[in-house]
Amino acid sequence: MSISSAFNIARSGLSTTEGRASLVAGNIANAQTEGYARREAAQVTTSGKGGAVELRIARQVDERLAGMSRNASAELGQASVTGEILRSYLITLGEPGDEVSPAARLAEFQAGLDLLANNPSDPAAQNDLLSRTETLVGSINQAAIGLEASRVQAGDSFTTSVAEVNAALADIAELNERLRTAGSDATGTGGLMDEMNRRLDALGSQMDFQSRWESDGSLTLHTTGGTELVHGDTAVRLTANRETGTLMAGNVDITPGRVTARGSDSGRLAGLSGLIANDLPQMKLQLDELARGLVQSFEIADASVGAGQPGLFTDAGGAFDAAQLDGLAGRLSINNSVQPDKGGALWRLRDGAGATTPGEPGDTTQLNAFVDILETGFTFDAATGLSSNARLGDFAADMVGQQNTLRVGADARAETARVRLITFEDNRSSLEGVNVDTELQKLLEIEQAYGANSQVLSSLSDMLDTLLASV
Repeated sequence: MSISSAFNIARSGLSTTEGRASLVAGNIANAQTEGYARREAAQVTTSGKGGAVELRIARQVDERLAGMSRNASAELGQASVTGEILRSYLITLGEPGDEVSPAARLAEFQAGLDLLANNPSDPAAQNDLLSRTETLVGSINQAAIGLEASRVQAGDSFTTSVAEVNAALADIAELNERLRTAGSDATGTGGLMDEMNRRLDALGSQMDFQSRWESDGSLTLHTTGGTELVHGDTAVRLTANRETGTLMAGNVDITPGRVTARGSDSGRLAGLSGLIANDLPQMKLQLDELARGLVQSFEIADASVGAGQPGLFTDAGGAFDAAQLDGLAGRLSINNSVQPDKGGALWRLRDGAGATTPGEPGDTTQLNAFVDILETGFTFDAATGLSSNARLGDFAADMVGQQNTLRVGADARAETARVRLITFEDNRSSLEGVNVDTELQKLLEIEQAYGANSQVLSSLSDMLDTLLASV
């Protein structure tokens, strides 16, 4: 080996060592930086340069593992939405067996009817039944108010999530352009790739997606249904209908769960869309059907009222109108005719809401008709997802149970997804994360390599000095 070749090798060794030291220092400095992927350097012998070495830098990432992590994040986002949106409402509704639930209030009302039937002329029993009636109506009214608040919250969250997704897609498109112009040098693109990683991770909780790296260094994104979201420096803008849960990517329907759509079926957007389009409307229908059952049953059972006249339970004071079913639970009220503070009389609880004069104090005919109607099956809309023919009390209990089960099931799915996400994130951290102790050990190796190359250069310099002196 000639002296000049030795000089070249030692000089490239020093340059490579300097690069490795800078790389390790960067890893240590970014050990706590979110989305930072550890850099590793490989020394490669260059041809035609007398055995000199070059440093090639690579980010330590596993795209498949990152994709699995984002899928788990999407599943967690979808499952978590149900508990988040319904939590306050279900506290108001109560659980099966809770004394605050409409099912429990209806059972108490029925017990009050039985007590009054045993002593129909007792003012205390009449007052007690009126109080129980007010409590029942109040529980259904409050549930309707709580459910409407959840619907508004879901719409707000849906709009916010779509805005966040649009911002993320626009950022990814911008990063694509910067990556395309930055070239293939890992030193120049590493920071951009880390930023892309952060954007993709944030997007993963909102929706599941598929990604593909193109030959020009840009990233193309699609929904799992195949709709293109980002291509090069162009991002599709998503729009949402907060009333129906419909989601569009430009002119393409990507509504989650819709058979004809080409969207993604997991992620926060999917969870919110499903609640808005399916779950919340069905829950509202269940409440309205329970209210309808009370209004119609007591109109049917009350011999003192004629067609078009309200019974004990009313639609804001009026009789049931099939065209006005929507929102009935929120309008459910007690007939003024039985409320003394509104010009009514308690004895109408015994004799019927439409009675014009008090009947016999001991007559239980009307009360027994009310008791019997509660023990008779009532026909409900099959769209409620509950029994289409059931007693009012059973329907109320099934409604409370099903609506709470919706949240319990979602919480269980969220916990499963959380465990999966933690597992994948731990594996990603092991691969992509920085272990400071390991990096410090590398610095010791680099110091030794630097010293060795310096010693070679020093020795070569001495040799040259000796040769020149001998001429």
